[in-house]
Amino acid sequence: MALPVPPHPGSFGAVRRHDVHTGVDLYCPEGTPVYAIESGLVVAIEDFTGPKAGSPWWLDTRAVLIEGASGVLLYGEVQPEVTLGERVTKGTRLAVVARVLRNDKGLPTSMLHFEQYVAGTRASVVWGLGSERPPQLLDPTPLLRWGRPLLP
Repeated sequence: MALPVPPHPGSFGAVRRHDVHTGVDLYCPEGTPVYAIESGLVVAIEDFTGPKAGSPWWLDTRAVLIEGASGVLLYGEVQPEVTLGERVTKGTRLAVVARVLRNDKGLPTSMLHFEQYVAGTRASVVWGLGSERPPQLLDPTPLLRWGRPLLP
């Protein structure tokens, strides 16, 4: 599938029912391996969706945050295979994609959710409806599209 761009609901900044989308959804089957796109340090592993993360309309998934050359990259809606404080190199297997949607409504039920933050970020953010974009949150589309970040 092509990289989601507006107005696709999987694109960065898409307005959704509960919030504004903070990343880009890369649709793939549950269990798909996820590899680091650059080297860095695992700075956080967190509950990302589901009841544990305060979004009970989705299934429980986790996220891995890695700080590297492009800031902090979040690989979300996964089951992590790395540990906090681990150094990873480009190509390291980080996780496998987990199912996030409870019901198949004609949309994929699993995807890698990818976010980008400024260096120093240690947790994901929620972009509330009607709110300005959180200052630490970057649009990861240029990094995914052209292999280089659009840094402030």
